[in-house]
Amino acid sequence: MSKFDLVITNGLVATASDIGRFDIGIKDGKISCLAPTFEPGDLEGVEVIDAEGAYVMPGGIDGHVHLSQDLNSGPNGVGGRCADDFETGSRSAAAGGTTTVVTFAPQTRAEEDRSLIACVERYAAKATATGSYVDYGFHVYIVRNDPEILRDELPILVNEWGVTSCKVFMTYEPIRLGDRALLDVMFAARKNKLTTLVHAENGDMIEWLTEKLEEKGMLAPWYHALSRPTIAASEATSRAISLAHLVQNPILFVHVGSSMAAEHIREAQSRGLPIYAETCPQYFNLTWDDLAVGITEHEASMEGEVWEQECHHQQEPHAHETCVEPAKLTSLLERKTGAFKYIPNGIPGVETRLPLLYTAGLLEGHITPQKFVEITSTNPAKIYGLYPRKGAIMPGSDADLVIWHPDKSFKSFKLQNDMLHHNVDYSPYEGQEFRNWPRYTILRGKAVFANGELVGECGYGQYLKRGPSVLPGYLPGQEKIVRHVAGWLYD
Repeated sequence: MSKFDLVITNGLVATASDIGRFDIGIKDGKISCLAPTFEPGDLEGVEVIDAEGAYVMPGGIDGHVHLSQDLNSGPNGVGGRCADDFETGSRSAAAGGTTTVVTFAPQTRAEEDRSLIACVERYAAKATATGSYVDYGFHVYIVRNDPEILRDELPILVNEWGVTSCKVFMTYEPIRLGDRALLDVMFAARKNKLTTLVHAENGDMIEWLTEKLEEKGMLAPWYHALSRPTIAASEATSRAISLAHLVQNPILFVHVGSSMAAEHIREAQSRGLPIYAETCPQYFNLTWDDLAVGITEHEASMEGEVWEQECHHQQEPHAHETCVEPAKLTSLLERKTGAFKYIPNGIPGVETRLPLLYTAGLLEGHITPQKFVEITSTNPAKIYGLYPRKGAIMPGSDADLVIWHPDKSFKSFKLQNDMLHHNVDYSPYEGQEFRNWPRYTILRGKAVFANGELVGECGYGQYLKRGPSVLPGYLPGQEKIVRHVAGWLYD
């Protein structure tokens, strides 16, 4: 019997803390060992991949993905669904170096959706129906604060399903929660050790501005940006931090794109609060110039500010949204006269996420290889209860790896949408230059993408029961400062 099933040789292995030249031995889907080199006898009868001196990193973990999701819970409760299901979305992930996705099982205000367990069961059935090319887990939307549901069902979701994170919204009328309801959910999440994801925008500000834009006949899609000034995210971020601090609940802000909001997060972190955040590739690679066709006045790009926040202050997973416009968008627009508020939010990006950051971040010197791994794999694994099974290259970890091309020999190219593997008819990054792309994506010891070809099987991806976050929560003793927090709630 061979010592290994697969060996990767001549790799520049990068983790969140270290970088070095090692060979990697893989057995039964797990990392078996790392060594400067293996003896010739160790390689007999073993599949060998020569990394040719290129980077070998843990497979990407995308903690913010929307697949097979009906959009009735969206900004205005309109119909439609995500263009990508688990099959097409996961193949796109694999082709871009991502080996694990965490997707959203939505609750709505409909009576049949009162049970969070039923919502997760229905969503899980969608994944089972199509299968997945990569491993996957679930977050759950919580859009109502039914006391018995929070009390009785959250422990079951955690213990039986391994769903250890929930998402709440401070905007979008069909699903947003007021402050009192947010406190109910945060209180229950804290008791059950769920990570609480927060979509932080002031819904009243956005709705008021949207009405004013409509009064002026400003209905085209690009006015969506004008309805969401940075102050809307800034105010909601500050308020959510205060609510979370009151009940001692660690939270993670999703898709942070405002430097003002990022300042609130950084200040809270400087006080030792367990406040985390994610951001998105579009905030580094797209600017107002990409949105503002037809607008005579627009703000300057915030690209540089976000790079600074990301590179020097981020301690959290780098993730993004892949919620895309519904396949029947045309009929929606005809029914709703084309107003931007009826267009579902989000852009496709699960496949381009890692290559974008590699090109614009690593190769441009904004981040180190170690930081690249930290924000695309290791920190998501830690905060979503997957570490060290995922997000690491160490003995016993899943052999989830991405092998890049040698930088010097890679021929850069300009992206065209038909190169991608998703089920969307556009990419916001079409025409942008990419200076590297994953050469191999390996999931639990098997290549699922190799040399530009999808070689995995849909259905090889497994559902992941996750544990609690391993990133720091509130420090012992903080809950006793009764002038600041309501720590007595848990006595």
